[in-house]
Amino acid sequence: MTTNTYDVTADLTPEGRVEWDLMVAGEVYQDSHPEIERKRVEAKKLFRAYNVLDYDQEAERRAIMEQLFAAVGDDVFIEPNFRCEMGRNISIGSHAYINFDCVMLDNAPITIGDYVWIAPMVGLFATNHALDFEERKAGACQAKPIVIEDGVWLGGHVTVLGGVTIGRGSVIGAGSVVTHDIPAGVVAVGNPARVLRPITEADKTGFCERIAARDAAR
Repeated sequence: MTTNTYDVTADLTPEGRVEWDLMVAGEVYQDSHPEIERKRVEAKKLFRAYNVLDYDQEAERRAIMEQLFAAVGDDVFIEPNFRCEMGRNISIGSHAYINFDCVMLDNAPITIGDYVWIAPMVGLFATNHALDFEERKAGACQAKPIVIEDGVWLGGHVTVLGGVTIGRGSVIGAGSVVTHDIPAGVVAVGNPARVLRPITEADKTGFCERIAARDAAR
């Protein structure tokens, strides 16, 4: 795991720092504040540079991930066109794979564990605009953390909202909208996503045993 020790908030004004601290703490903040917008633009420049790199430019891709994210593990691969809000509030574990067109609105921390697989067009939306129109028009937002634990698989077009934790090894069916916590070791589907059933030994196909036998015979 490589941790980014650069203080992304060091150049904020005192007023901007107040809004940033409110944002990451889960309090109502001014999303339209120019200092917040400046940090958003910094992230955009990094992920746009990442998205145009060729697949064989591994060192360059890794360097941008280490600059953009709070922390990133080993053997992490992100397909284009990845987009995020701040970048610095995202932590990704090792052996994670993030497929095409993922969007992460990381105004609050988004934590992704080891061996997490994210299918195409998944959205992790930690932030939410105010319900009241006048507050919303003035830029009021509130963000809540998202935690995706080890071994989770998010199917295509899944949306995960702020304040949600998805437990270890669970699978979220394609098109689901996750609005509440999902326990470990289950299949959950729907809008809002509900637990369909546990993942059991009956779900094993014998694949690992077949591959092990094949490798042993070489």
